[in-house]
Amino acid sequence: MLKRITWLALLPVILFSSVLRLAASEVTLKNGDRLSGKVVEESDEAVVIETEYAGRVTISRKHIEKITDQLSAAASAKGPSPVEPPSKSADRAEEKTPPAAAFKAPARLFSGGFRGLTEGWEGNANVGFSFTSGNSNNSTMTTGIRAVKSGGSDNLTVYARSLWNSNRGNGRVVTTQNAFWGGARYDRNLDGKQFGFISYDFERDHPRGLNLRSVAGAGLGRHIVKNEITEVDVLLGGAWNRTWQTGDNTDTPEAIAGLSVKHRLHEKLRFQNSLTFYQNVADRAEYRFIMDATFSVDVTKRVGVFITIGDRFNNDPFGPSRRNDFLFTTGMKWNFGRKAR
Repeated sequence: MLKRITWLALLPVILFSSVLRLAASEVTLKNGDRLSGKVVEESDEAVVIETEYAGRVTISRKHIEKITDQLSAAASAKGPSPVEPPSKSADRAEEKTPPAAAFKAPARLFSGGFRGLTEGWEGNANVGFSFTSGNSNNSTMTTGIRAVKSGGSDNLTVYARSLWNSNRGNGRVVTTQNAFWGGARYDRNLDGKQFGFISYDFERDHPRGLNLRSVAGAGLGRHIVKNEITEVDVLLGGAWNRTWQTGDNTDTPEAIAGLSVKHRLHEKLRFQNSLTFYQNVADRAEYRFIMDATFSVDVTKRVGVFITIGDRFNNDPFGPSRRNDFLFTTGMKWNFGRKAR
């Protein structure tokens, strides 16, 4: 079962993978200026772009708003108009693109190959462990990972967490908790505020008799607040919940409502919270929600500590299972890629 779930966890990554890096790119600065050329070097601190008119230019990342592809493969083969500069030609072509074609761009995500799939991620991984012996004989381990890959108007987020606990007493070991959950979400910006999303989430919890819950969803979202310090998003959509459990398996249509918050309290202190509510469309008396709130502190550029408070509520669980699971975890985290906001 674990091997099966691992493949399911990787499925969204394979389906929604990676941004193809084209030869020509456009760097948009926070003051509105734009530079066109080929990105030849990237680091956490700066980006080096080679231009036709000024050679190689080094730009500090703190001044960069975004880096986007400038030309499509067809436009690259044809070349820019001799009357207008390449940047204006690209802008004009983008203006003529009908709204329905906005969703054709993700096709480029599938053509980056294995290298494109593995490059460009940023995020963090964490682990926590506790062990007691004597009057109390318990072992607890938590793990988690959250990774984000961005490319212009596209954004792919992958996440997973696990919780394991055992009690050693009377000469035997009893596993009291063995849960694993995660998923992925692909966002496509429609304009400055609106975006569409496709999501996939899964969950396993053996003590509760939940062998696997698979939830595929889609919908629309809106950036209520989005700046360098704070991001607040709301989501509305629908999903299909397929649950394999002890007893009868179920198929349930659900409505989704979500809220996510990211806030930088200090250069090294961050807060992140997500709340997702699932309403059974076929039976209004059945609903569930998932909440996770995390405070993290960066001790160094790569290493930090975290505290996560989580809650999983199901008002109609199977059998004798309790409706609410409360989680409190803490441990070390490791940042990779460019440090996320």
